[in-house]
Amino acid sequence: MPETTLTDQLAAFRAWKASRRRLLQQLQPWLRQQGLYTAEARHAIDHALWALQDDQLRVAVAGEFWRGKTELINALFFADHGGRLLPAEAWRTTMCPTEIFCDLDTPPHLRLLPIETRGQEHSLSALRDDPSQWETFDLELGDPEGLCQHLHLLTEHKEVTKREAAELGLFVEQDDGDADRISIPRWRLALINIRHPLLAQGLRVLDTPGLNAIGSEPELTYEMLPAAHAILLVLAADTGVTQSDMQVWQRFIERPGRAGRLGVMVILSKTDTLWDGLRSPRQVAESMTKQCRDVAQTLGISAKQVFAVSAQEALVARVQQDTRLERHSGITSLERYLGDAMLDNRMDLIQHEYTSTVQRAIGTLESLIRGRLARSEQQRSSLSDLAGKSDAAIAAALHNTQCDHDRYQATVDAYKHGLAAFKRHNHTLMAALDVHALDQVLDRIRDTMTGAWTTYGLREAMRTLFQDIDSRIEIAGKQTQSMRRLVRTIYRRFQGEHDIRLLTPQMFSIVKHQVELSLLDQEAEIFRNSARTTLMEQHFVTKRYFRTIVTRAQRIIRQAHDEARDWTDNALLPLATEIKEHRDILAQRVEDLRQTGESRKTIQQRIDALTRDTARLRARLAALHKVQELLGDQRPVRPARASGQN
Repeated sequence: MPETTLTDQLAAFRAWKASRRRLLQQLQPWLRQQGLYTAEARHAIDHALWALQDDQLRVAVAGEFWRGKTELINALFFADHGGRLLPAEAWRTTMCPTEIFCDLDTPPHLRLLPIETRGQEHSLSALRDDPSQWETFDLELGDPEGLCQHLHLLTEHKEVTKREAAELGLFVEQDDGDADRISIPRWRLALINIRHPLLAQGLRVLDTPGLNAIGSEPELTYEMLPAAHAILLVLAADTGVTQSDMQVWQRFIERPGRAGRLGVMVILSKTDTLWDGLRSPRQVAESMTKQCRDVAQTLGISAKQVFAVSAQEALVARVQQDTRLERHSGITSLERYLGDAMLDNRMDLIQHEYTSTVQRAIGTLESLIRGRLARSEQQRSSLSDLAGKSDAAIAAALHNTQCDHDRYQATVDAYKHGLAAFKRHNHTLMAALDVHALDQVLDRIRDTMTGAWTTYGLREAMRTLFQDIDSRIEIAGKQTQSMRRLVRTIYRRFQGEHDIRLLTPQMFSIVKHQVELSLLDQEAEIFRNSARTTLMEQHFVTKRYFRTIVTRAQRIIRQAHDEARDWTDNALLPLATEIKEHRDILAQRVEDLRQTGESRKTIQQRIDALTRDTARLRARLAALHKVQELLGDQRPVRPARASGQN
């Protein structure tokens, strides 16, 4: 077996996250002790710790029926089981979407959701929380025969009339076949909770069946697949990209705005069918290399994202520990790329979305301390200069300092006016992004659609929904632009007139959420215009689809609202802290000069106190700089690769 395995990569990733959690957990009490635990720092650290607690890494395997998806899952993740964990014999493969995970809080089990639940309007997420809707079977990994028997339930199907299938959204008149009865999956969704080293480290595998099964479940299409950190599209090596494969790619994987992701891999499966005795191994390899290049060009992705794999040979090789056959199967390079891409995607999210926020908060603290340090040294220098000065010189210095204090107060008054304007804009911004107000719009839309869940009604509902959202986002965009200008103006005034050394805060932008909503609208348009949707007039599928789109839109708006609220709560806080400290320093200077005029003995005492303050500030600055280095430099150590591996 190769030295570099997915288990090694996941272990390195968990160790990396644990080290970052320890660093942040040690940072919190130190910041409190030093009086530096600002609202910005607390918020940034809390969010980063939350992200580092999430151990789940999701891999989705998609493709048409009979492409070898299940066998690939067996070979990639469960070869140490000693055989096939999931059924993948000829014409006996998983018929329903299947999630495989490890929940240590519950015993190993298989939960199956009957296909009849498609006749209900409840979402999959709601059904997950209702045990009465599921059939549950306990699993014993130590009982291979019983385990095999239970997992073969995933392959079950049933024959129903076309009318019954249509009522479940699994048949429309354009579907081929003249028979009165058709075969449909017995189960709608399967959840497998088993004990396994990879799954225990957070891996969650989603096995999806063919095009029709994916497309008929809006939550699978628009929530579960997009949430995956890696997606594997499985094609047949002898056919390349077929028309139905291209539909899966365009509708569920590439999707608007998501092309070119390195977390997407395409697997040409069953390459063992191309091996024959009439061509040399070199000729076979050259043929597969050309096939991979052609597929990459067709799908518009990098050739390094396409892999030729014999999952069956890979499983045999790993069960029998045949290193040569394993390399020949192509599984090792796929596993390595999968681990790197999946973990890099997750690490980049943590780095860019959370760690960078902590680093910026610490950078703000460093600016605050540098400002305190500069003021302390300036005050100490001024007091040292006064030691030999006359009473008249001290009186003049006192007068100038009082003038500085009065002039500074005028700037503070201007800041208060700017703050009031900022709050007015913020009120309008929060109202535009208020999810409760959006819910009221949705209630009105639902009322107009009662009894009219037709394709036309759906289109009108979507149009009304996104028109309202667009107007809200437009208002939010205008408000944030005005607020950003205000913040920059306020900071620059203090930086220019009073030499306050603060970083201008990172600015909130609605653009990211605007793009997400635009992509959601595009995806909705694809669904609304599909022939299958048109043929399912008055169907409950359109209701579930509508709810799925609404849920995603609400989530995006809520996230925009929360980010805007966090930004407006924190954007001016560092400056407010600095304003107070600067005013206190000016007041202290006035007091020092008054005391110096009364008694020269107080000068040295004050100089000694400022010297001690300077030393403490330098120590704090050095400690924060060290934290910045640790946050910036930590990356998981890549496990060693075995020599000879491709």
